[in-house]
Amino acid sequence: MLEDKQSYIANFNCTFGKENQPMLDYFFEIILPAFLKEEDQKKGSEKKDADFFFRDVKLTNVKGEFVLAGLIVRSTTLKVKSRIINGELVRTNEVYPSDPYSYFLINLKNHRMVLVKNQKGSPTLKNFSVTARDKIKTFIREENKVREERLPNVNLNVVAIPFKGAIEEELKKVKKIKNVTLRFYPLNGDIIDNETVDYLTESLEKLGSKTGNITYNTPDNKDNVVSIIKDTKGLMKPTIRVKFNNGTSGTLKDDSFTEVMNIPLDEEETFNQNIDEITGKVINKMEFNETSEENRSIYDRMYTKLENAYNKLFKK
Repeated sequence: MLEDKQSYIANFNCTFGKENQPMLDYFFEIILPAFLKEEDQKKGSEKKDADFFFRDVKLTNVKGEFVLAGLIVRSTTLKVKSRIINGELVRTNEVYPSDPYSYFLINLKNHRMVLVKNQKGSPTLKNFSVTARDKIKTFIREENKVREERLPNVNLNVVAIPFKGAIEEELKKVKKIKNVTLRFYPLNGDIIDNETVDYLTESLEKLGSKTGNITYNTPDNKDNVVSIIKDTKGLMKPTIRVKFNNGTSGTLKDDSFTEVMNIPLDEEETFNQNIDEITGKVINKMEFNETSEENRSIYDRMYTKLENAYNKLFKK
C-alpha cells in the first residue's frame, strides 16, 4: 500500500583536519566504517528518552551514481497513561517499545543528502546530524588509541537546503525581522556563485579560522533576505530572530526554509526498492544534483575505488 512520506534535502558538509580535506579523502578510512559500526543499543534506556543508531548502511549505485544509503532508527518506548475502555476513561501504566526510522541517502558526488521520515516520530535531520557527528567522532577517538598515524578530527555540518517558496511562506508570518545571522564554515569542494557569500567563506582561510558568522540587524527588505538565504544553498547555516504577526517572538533556522516533499512509498517493498524509489523522485531536483567542478573532480578521482568497493562488498 502506497503512503506519502515526508522528505527533506540537505547538505552533508564534511571535512577533515586542519587542511579541511574533503569527505571522500577519508571515506574508506572513517566515514564508511563509522556508519557501519554496530553498537549495543539499550532500548528504552532509563537515562535517555531515545537512542539513535544506523542500520542497513550500504554503498549503493543508483542511476550510475554512488550513494551512501541506510536507515537511522530512533529506539524508544511509548508510555500509555490512559485509554478509553468500554466508553470509560481508564488510567493505565502500559509501556511499548517503538523503533521509528527514516531513510537517508548521501550523494557522494556532491554530498547532498535526502532524509525521508517513515512515520510520525521518525528521526529528523537534526537527529541525523547529531548521530552522524557522534559516531564519526567516537570512531576516530577509538581508532586513534591503537593507530600510530592518527586520524584527523572531523568538521561536520548538516544544513537543510533552502527553497525560495518555503522562505517566502515563513516570512509572510513575520511582522519584523530582528536580525539575520549566517554561520559559515569550511566547504567540502563547493563553490557558491554569489560574491557576498563567496567572500565570507574565503575569509575563513585567510584568517586561519574554521567557523564564523555575520549578523545583519533589523533588515526591512524581506525580498533581499529571501535572496541571500536562497543563495546560501545549504552551504551556510541561516538563523533569523523575528517578531511574528501575532506579536510573539521566535527563531527561524535552516530547517524552517526547506521544502517538504511527499514521496509515496510502499511499505511492503524492500529497503533497496524504496531507496531506488526515493532516488528517482529527487535525482532531478536541482538542489540534490547540483555539483561544483571541484566536487566533480574529487568524485572522479575516487570513482574507481568506490566502484571496486561496491563490486566487492555490496553488489548482489
